[in-house]
Amino acid sequence: MKRNKGTRERFAGLNEQDHTDGESFHEESLAEDPALIAELLHGFDQMELAIRKPDPPPLHELAQFVAAEQQRLRKRAVLEVALFLIIALALIASNLLLASMNIVVFVVIQGLVFVGAIAFAVRFFYRSKEKVRSGHA
Repeated sequence: MKRNKGTRERFAGLNEQDHTDGESFHEESLAEDPALIAELLHGFDQMELAIRKPDPPPLHELAQFVAAEQQRLRKRAVLEVALFLIIALALIASNLLLASMNIVVFVVIQGLVFVGAIAFAVRFFYRSKEKVRSGHA
């Protein structure tokens, strides 16, 4: 019991010293805080002066840019639709010609295309599932 009492007294002395050191450190940091804050604010003001804020472009220039971009997109959309129609008509015409000439070859080709499309879809599905599992999606 006495040994514990002596140990407690020694630790109590250490704890008192630690508190006084912490209090003096806290008082010093409070004295330095306003100076530090003022210095930081001055630095921020200098940065704001040094960074140039660009003026926004005039409204008519933005309107012209938007109109030109919309016209470009319309031309591209018309080109894509025209290309789609040409390719679709060529495929339909070739299938009709093949069906009228030889029905067996037509059925075989249609079957191969169907099987290929199913195989592609299954492969794509499993690859995307693996990417999700591995975290690379």
